[in-house]
Amino acid sequence: MLSLRHAGRRLPVLSRALSHQASRAVSATTSTSSHESTAFSPEWGWMGMAAIVSTLGAASAACKAQPEPAKEVEHDVVLDHEAKGVFSTPIAGIKSYSCASYKANLPIEDRFAVHADKHTVYAAIFDGHGGWQVAEYAQNHLIENAKAELAKESAQTVTKIESALEQAFLRTDFDLKEIVRGAFQLGFGQVNRVGACSMLAYVTDNLLVIANAGDERAVLGSFENDNLIAIPMSNDHNAKLPVEMARLAREHPGEDNIVVCKHPESCYVKGGLQPTRALGDFAFKDVDFNAPAAPTRRGGGRHIAPPYTPPYVLAKPEVQTHTVTGADKFLILGSDGVWDFLTNQEAVEIVHHYVSRGEAHLASRAVVELVLAKVAEVRGMDIEDLLEVAPGKPRRRLHDDTTVVVLVFS
Repeated sequence: MLSLRHAGRRLPVLSRALSHQASRAVSATTSTSSHESTAFSPEWGWMGMAAIVSTLGAASAACKAQPEPAKEVEHDVVLDHEAKGVFSTPIAGIKSYSCASYKANLPIEDRFAVHADKHTVYAAIFDGHGGWQVAEYAQNHLIENAKAELAKESAQTVTKIESALEQAFLRTDFDLKEIVRGAFQLGFGQVNRVGACSMLAYVTDNLLVIANAGDERAVLGSFENDNLIAIPMSNDHNAKLPVEMARLAREHPGEDNIVVCKHPESCYVKGGLQPTRALGDFAFKDVDFNAPAAPTRRGGGRHIAPPYTPPYVLAKPEVQTHTVTGADKFLILGSDGVWDFLTNQEAVEIVHHYVSRGEAHLASRAVVELVLAKVAEVRGMDIEDLLEVAPGKPRRRLHDDTTVVVLVFS
């Protein structure tokens, strides 16, 4: 059982949020101005913490006064990658960003990127599978390809922007395929099974565009009638979803094994891959990359048995647009390691807590810490024991790589 005592020592950012909101929630009920008398007891377990997480929005609405930003604290959660920044003058309505990654795999297979120019902010996350290589290639090339495609259009209408981002994904995927083709032909077969779910956020003026190929998720934190709400800005692309099952069955009639499910939450395209859109994964896209059924040499890659009618997995992203208004406060991009354990609303509540306190630089870390707290609860572990599990197979059995990017609107 996860106690606040342990959370405070090992997840200090999350502990501060929960303690502060507990005080505000109880004081709003009892009409007392003292916060000290309503702090968590060390004996309160995770169920008490979860109850407070669910009151974050209501408590913040009940108390308008904002406390002074807390001082920086030392963190025992060692992030694999962390980045943050504040724009002296907001760019495309964005005033700051924060990014955080925590590994399960060894090495971590997630990547992220944030780029800004004079009028535009790009943010991206890449959730690798089968290895880190495609995620890193996309990290280095997708945004640059998006810039190149956008530069081809003099008048950038919404339709042209959407088309340019789609082409950036397709170009990145094509270029990568040509790079690894020679390696596959030489016998390095495993290059056909490496891929990366990829998401790109493009912000310019009052326009937000999300291009997604995979099961990452983008969520907008906004206010509606003084209530903080989570607005989904993407759809998950996963073989377990009925809409994806239907698409695959429609495009590949007669293939009874088009989706193979171990259980309702664990379904695989042709028995081998959960995401239905991604960069890489060329065994699922091109007959030239289907490895032999019985390779005679080491290094053989994935073989998909007949009937085999690729492509099954798409590199083309699904694109959604949104006109940014004053009600929109921040955007969260998260790999599926986040959404395995958090609801959209839980994520926006914890981010809003830090943004509203003037501590937006801690927002991404706080989401990661909340994920870890939820993992500990679900697995029936103490948080300290969870953090001591070795990365690689032991930790991956408990949770996935977890990556968060938060963009804060001015």
